[in-house]
Amino acid sequence: RQAQEACGPLEIDNALSTVRKLEKDIQESKASAEEGRLRRCREKRILTHVCVCAQLDKCSQDLGNSTKAVSSAMAQLLSEATQGNENYTGGVSEDCPPSLQAWQPGDVAQALKTFASASRGVAATTEEPSARNAVLDCAADVLDKSANLIEETKRAVVKPGDAEGQQRLAQVAKAVSQALNRCVNCLPGQRDVDNAIRSVGEASKTLLNESFPSSGRSFQEVQAQLNEVAVCLNQSANEVVQASRGTTLDLAKATSKFGKDFGSFLEAGVDMAGTSPSKEDQGQVVTNLKTISMSSSKLLLAAKALSTDPGSPNLKNQLAAAAR
Repeated sequence: RQAQEACGPLEIDNALSTVRKLEKDIQESKASAEEGRLRRCREKRILTHVCVCAQLDKCSQDLGNSTKAVSSAMAQLLSEATQGNENYTGGVSEDCPPSLQAWQPGDVAQALKTFASASRGVAATTEEPSARNAVLDCAADVLDKSANLIEETKRAVVKPGDAEGQQRLAQVAKAVSQALNRCVNCLPGQRDVDNAIRSVGEASKTLLNESFPSSGRSFQEVQAQLNEVAVCLNQSANEVVQASRGTTLDLAKATSKFGKDFGSFLEAGVDMAGTSPSKEDQGQVVTNLKTISMSSSKLLLAAKALSTDPGSPNLKNQLAAAAR
């Protein structure tokens, strides 16, 4: 018992100290980036644009993987802390007994080290200043929220049955999860997908109208235009599927193009609804447009998810289904 009391707080304090240092390092990286001095340590040569894109993709994937590792580590820490598992919240040190050699808060710190390194890598290979700053700001927020969670874990160890403490623990854990999601969403490519998703949603609001006035063009003319833009939208959907397996730049371009093509398609579709000879035909057109709108959103969401986890068979199936 005395060994647990001695080792537990020490290991948690060490983890907390590590995380606070990582947070300071990220702030220094942001200052270096603003001065144009941020470089990855192993870069000793002038990089071509293709090489930079490849490094950005690798760093983005590393960051996506590290956020999952941090999330898993935090979930385990939270679970064991709420259950009052002192073997878990103890510390691995030379003075700790073998019974305490379990998964420890130090593993959370290690996961956050990997996360911070990946964040700096993304920032160092991102050319757009606003995107670079967004990544570093989100990373700093993750580290700050993680430190808060470790502090609450330390309090929970002291008072394992305290209801108020357990509630605070759950709140800070939720804050960590939200910060991790924001960090992934600000990755280059991910932001472009989000913009495309928003553009699809905004354009689709037109379908909520009660009436669709005619543009005055003939049915044949409107039909021909709708067929033309439908072909373009279908091609864009295929490009999104391909880009989700390609580079960050590929995904950004493909999703941006898809958003624009969807807007053109919906505009032509609404024109078709207004030109329909009967209310029944108009209702059918609008229903079809709503279905395509929903499928388009699913396609973009699946592409976004697959880009951060390219090896997932389930996500590949979801993307293929949405594209159809």
